[in-house]
Amino acid sequence: MKLQQLRYFAAVYEQGSFSAAADKVNATQSGLSMHVSQIEKRYDVPLFLRSSSGVTPTEAGKSFYTEVVKVLAAASHAEERIRTLSSSVVGHIHIGLMPTFTRTLLASVLLRFSEDFPEVRVSISEAYSGALADDVAAGNLDFAVVPAAFDLGDTLVATPMGEDLECLVCALDQSFPTRKGQVVLKDLPPLKLIMPGKTNARRHRIDDYLSMNGIKVAKVLELDTMHGTLDLVARSDWVSILPRLLYQPDFDGARRRVLPLADPPMSVGYMRVESASRPLSPASQAFADALQQELTAALARPMAASG
Repeated sequence: MKLQQLRYFAAVYEQGSFSAAADKVNATQSGLSMHVSQIEKRYDVPLFLRSSSGVTPTEAGKSFYTEVVKVLAAASHAEERIRTLSSSVVGHIHIGLMPTFTRTLLASVLLRFSEDFPEVRVSISEAYSGALADDVAAGNLDFAVVPAAFDLGDTLVATPMGEDLECLVCALDQSFPTRKGQVVLKDLPPLKLIMPGKTNARRHRIDDYLSMNGIKVAKVLELDTMHGTLDLVARSDWVSILPRLLYQPDFDGARRRVLPLADPPMSVGYMRVESASRPLSPASQAFADALQQELTAALARPMAASG
C-alpha cells in the first residue's frame, strides 16, 4: 500500500467527499476515487458509503483512519528529520550491487538520494556475490547486497532485506503450459538452460532445485553476464531462471515472458552485508535505507500476467 493512497484516503475521510478532498490535495476526483477503490478491492472491505451528497465512513473506515493518521504523522516526522540531517551528511560512499539491483532499483535510488543528500558523492560497483563480499571484507565497499544463501564467514555481518521469487524467463514466442500464470518445470520438455557459473552463489541452489524435483535439462550454457543472458533469451529458445525483481522492466511483456516457478516455488532472499568491525557511516546508512525502501516497494508490486 502506497503512502499516497493513505494520504488520499485521509483527505476523503476528513473532507467528507471526493470533490472536496480533490481540491485539498490538488488531485482529480477520479484519481482519488480510483486509489480508495484500489484499497477496498485489495482487502475486500468497504471504507465509505457513497451517496450523492458525499461519503460516510464505515466502521472499518473509521478504524482504518485511526491507523492511517499514525502512519502519516510518522512519515511527516521522518521527512522533517531527514531534511534536517541531509545538510550535515557529507562524504564519499562506495556501494556494491548485484545486476538484479542495478537493472531495476538503482536509478530510482540514486535520483532520490542525490536530492536528499546533495553533498554525498556516490560510487557504485556492479559484480556478483563472491566479488562483492570480498570487496566489503577488504574495505573497498561500505556495504554490498548479495543473495541470502551466501556464506559470509566471520568478518561480515548481514541484514536481511526481503524475499523474492525465482522465475523462468523465455522469449515471447516460447509456449509453455502454465498453471495460473506459473510454470512447473518438471512438466516441460528438457530445457536449454542458461545458468550462472559454478562460482556464483545462486548456481548451487538452482542445481539442487533441478535435481530434487526431477527437472530435465537438455543443454546448459554458463553465462555470468546479466545483459548477455537477457538478450540471448529474448532472441532464442534458451531460457533462464532468475529473480522476479530482475524482470520488473519486462512485466509489460514486450520482449520476454516471465513465469514464476511453482510446485514447488523457489525463493531467493537478499541481504545487505557490511564489515563486522566498521559500522556504516551516516551517508552509507542513509543510502542503505533508501535502497531498502525501494526494494520493499518493488517486491510488493503486482506482476502482470505473462502466461
